[in-house]
Amino acid sequence: MNRSSAARPSRRALFAGTAAATGLMAAPLAAPSAARAAVSDPYDPSAYTASHGFTFAEGFPVAIPEWRSIDFRVHAPKIRTFPPSFRVTLPAWYADEPDRDYPVLLLLHGRGGDFTQWSADDTGEPGGDGGGGGQAISRTEDQDVIVVMPDGGAGSFYSNANAPLPGREAAWETFIIEQVLGFVHDSFRTDPTRMAIAGLSMGGWGALALGQKYKDLFTSISSYSGPGDCRLDTDDGKLVAFTILACPIFDACKYPATANGPGATWGPSIDPPIASTYDPIENIERYRGKRVFLRSGDGNWIDFVAALQGHGDLLDQIRRKADTIGGDVIEGPVHPNLERFAGALSDAGIENDYRMDKGRTHDWTLWRENFAEDLPGIMRALEA
Repeated sequence: MNRSSAARPSRRALFAGTAAATGLMAAPLAAPSAARAAVSDPYDPSAYTASHGFTFAEGFPVAIPEWRSIDFRVHAPKIRTFPPSFRVTLPAWYADEPDRDYPVLLLLHGRGGDFTQWSADDTGEPGGDGGGGGQAISRTEDQDVIVVMPDGGAGSFYSNANAPLPGREAAWETFIIEQVLGFVHDSFRTDPTRMAIAGLSMGGWGALALGQKYKDLFTSISSYSGPGDCRLDTDDGKLVAFTILACPIFDACKYPATANGPGATWGPSIDPPIASTYDPIENIERYRGKRVFLRSGDGNWIDFVAALQGHGDLLDQIRRKADTIGGDVIEGPVHPNLERFAGALSDAGIENDYRMDKGRTHDWTLWRENFAEDLPGIMRALEA
């Protein structure tokens, strides 16, 4: 089932300095602004001036020099469900090389996560390498890249909310692509012509969806356990579409008084015309010429049952497998969905690196390995 391409709205002008770009959107490619030039000490919060349509929340920015990071929390009219935050992690030698510009990696969190997910351990503290991420700090310590980790809402799938409740605007796509990246390019020494996007689970979908919508921005696009097809002609595609419909409610876990309800993202229909502008598999040509990295587990109990026929402590195996049941329920439909997307890329002659890792499920043990494997290729694509 293919939606009509006539339903695609005209795309926003991108950061790239093309003839179609507006003055505002071209700004990140312009010469460094006075504000940017003034940031000689990146860990001095007073060096930053709020702009790009938001103001700083009280007590922000917050510098975390030991993790090479600065946290920003803002009040943004486009996001009224809660004050969103983003973390910027710098190369270790950023302050020592004032004339050097760096590529940018936009790293997106999963459903229910926030801007700390990629740089937190299982205690919630930055810099760890436990059950949470920890990767943005530890893995990039010796890399020439600025990592940007924004809030994306607990269940937005990185789309603007097209049908929010009154006073609960949640334009996450616009916030990240225009406001956050615009601020980062203005405030840090970036090279906007060298950017990559990656994410896990919901963030994997976001990387694929935004990577093609804003194809002029990103050289490398990576999805770890993120689906690539929300059409209704397969069971897993229907599940993705239903999840996008339902998931805005997850903001209620943290902000029950201001969260949107189901249907806020694309409206009450499970198959709205706007979906085709985001759906990766319906925009295959927009990945041509990009580096595309795709990974999933199988989340498959059948393989586990077969493994039990071997030797070992069966009770221990069963207990360990029981711990993954929630992840298996998610990863089970993700892997055929992402595999189908990879197959569509290959059928179109578009190079991609897809692998399904058998016996793996929807959790950080997989995603830590995915990011570690992916990062060298990202850096090559960024020419860093």
